[in-house]
Amino acid sequence: MAGVKSVSNRKQLAVKVMSKVTTFDSLLGDGKLAAAVLDGLLDGIVLVSLQGEVVYVNKAFEKMLGYKADELVGRAVLELPTYQGKKKNSEKAAAIFKQVIETGYADPIDMDALSKDGKKIPLSFTASVIKDNDGSPRTFVAVVRDITERNKMEEALRRSEQMSSGMLLTAGTGIYLLQEGRFQYVNRLFEETSGYSSDEVKGKYSLDYVHPDDREFVHRKAVEILKGESSLPYEYRLIRKDGEAVWLLDRLMSIHYDGKRSVLGSAMDISDIKKAEKQIREYTSQLEALFNIGLTASKTLDISELLGNVIDKVLHATGFNAVGIFLFDQHTRKVVLMAHRGVSNGLLRNAERMKFNEDFTALVARSGKSIIVQDVSTESRVRPMGFEGEGIESFAVVPIMSKEQVLGVVAIGSHSVHQFPLSTMRLLDTITMQIGMAIDNARLYERALHLAFTDNLTGLYNRRYLLDQLDREFARVARNESSISLLMIDLDGLKKINDQFGHNEGDVVLKKVAKILKQNTRSSDVASRWGGDEFVLLAPDTDSKSAYILAERIRYQVEHCLPKVAGQELTITISVGLAAYPGSVSCVTELLKRADDAMYNAKGLGKNQVCVYANAQS
Repeated sequence: MAGVKSVSNRKQLAVKVMSKVTTFDSLLGDGKLAAAVLDGLLDGIVLVSLQGEVVYVNKAFEKMLGYKADELVGRAVLELPTYQGKKKNSEKAAAIFKQVIETGYADPIDMDALSKDGKKIPLSFTASVIKDNDGSPRTFVAVVRDITERNKMEEALRRSEQMSSGMLLTAGTGIYLLQEGRFQYVNRLFEETSGYSSDEVKGKYSLDYVHPDDREFVHRKAVEILKGESSLPYEYRLIRKDGEAVWLLDRLMSIHYDGKRSVLGSAMDISDIKKAEKQIREYTSQLEALFNIGLTASKTLDISELLGNVIDKVLHATGFNAVGIFLFDQHTRKVVLMAHRGVSNGLLRNAERMKFNEDFTALVARSGKSIIVQDVSTESRVRPMGFEGEGIESFAVVPIMSKEQVLGVVAIGSHSVHQFPLSTMRLLDTITMQIGMAIDNARLYERALHLAFTDNLTGLYNRRYLLDQLDREFARVARNESSISLLMIDLDGLKKINDQFGHNEGDVVLKKVAKILKQNTRSSDVASRWGGDEFVLLAPDTDSKSAYILAERIRYQVEHCLPKVAGQELTITISVGLAAYPGSVSCVTELLKRADDAMYNAKGLGKNQVCVYANAQS
């Protein structure tokens, strides 16, 4: 049987599945990403929920049994029409389902299924479980293979055992005869499979050709079969003449030949099948890894936290030893390191010092094309980066894309020379696509927050945000027995400026005052536009004395900024009211009211000054 191969991603399947199975996305992350893996398989793939319901079947399964996905999705897996009239097959499926729940994987079981047109189809059926990031089962994946041709070959083998030696020569399996454990005869196909001629193995002990790790197992299974304790075929590795190990599926029977008790064996080369099974296991592992990456990325909208959480999952999914995630700054045209594992700070500093045109990460970010270095010792451009002592022998740099725009790169390294096959690069592309979508979502969320809490004209926070922060900070400083100050600021004479020069020129003045407020605030402060010509500055952990110094500095800078309005410099001033906690206020409402009273007192005393609430009442 040919090995399972991936084919190009067909978006139509993802769209079709997502329209039919509302739980597919929740089970395996992004539906399009999962479809890209599943759609190309030649074997049938069935996804089953923990409740035992079919949630997805691929095209190969539809073709195999003639049922469309619509006819199977949503039905209990143990009550599918493929089991009608076949109680034993239903019981086999139930046994597999139970084994998967208990152990996470079930060995292949042969069984018959009924196609939609009533034909009996022999199948080989196995299943495994996909777990989430916490190790809890999320869904079951079943791999179904049509074994019609294999059964035909086995039937031919049973007939050939009773035929003449001439028929043995043309048999579809490797046939051999043993007496006292030594080869007496091998047919042509066994010669081709082993690489040895009949004369080379005749009289030789058969176990000498079995892989050393499998010899004890083969001997035990052969004894069980010859004693009648088992009739099942078994698998093992045979060492060919060229030293390569090949997997065989062997069947034995005891016969009398030439007056002696003998063993007749028929061995089928199943190396391709074993490779296919390995690929399916790898696909399952990759699906699990992609699911966990998507799940991790969905838990936060903070980009730094997101990348920090995802980076360990990237290493686990790829099996590499080092990784760094860089984001591309469109304004500075530089890449900025956001998260890393498995590399030293010295190497990262060297990478940051490299010129833009020499740096691999920048080249990938600019071109949107991956760069692969299979052996760092042969690549002159990496020598200045100082890979010596890092243990990294190979690395690749893959762009993080979203909506055809490069957002950054993932640089991933291996401690051994790595060839980076197409399957690895496809996995990296899928991972970076997931990261790109998560980053895009996080940035959209940040923009939405900015628009929701920012004054469009001045760029300061708006009244809604100020009130939210004021409640939060007031409660905090009250618990910590700290202080908080509030400045209520009114721009003197804005109406006169609007009337004389127009509202556009008045907006220039408002922006100028807002800029001065920004320049005089700490990261913990909140500068906001309260409305019209009024501003509010919240200063947590700041007492009245320190807040007064801050207010005077802002008032002085506003008075001397001299903005140009309609081509002429104007002197503008502000009146500032200050209230603080603890002091004469006990709640947020009082703090706002006292600061407002103090601001009006400053205006009443002639404007262009700072009044503290206590002074306002004297």
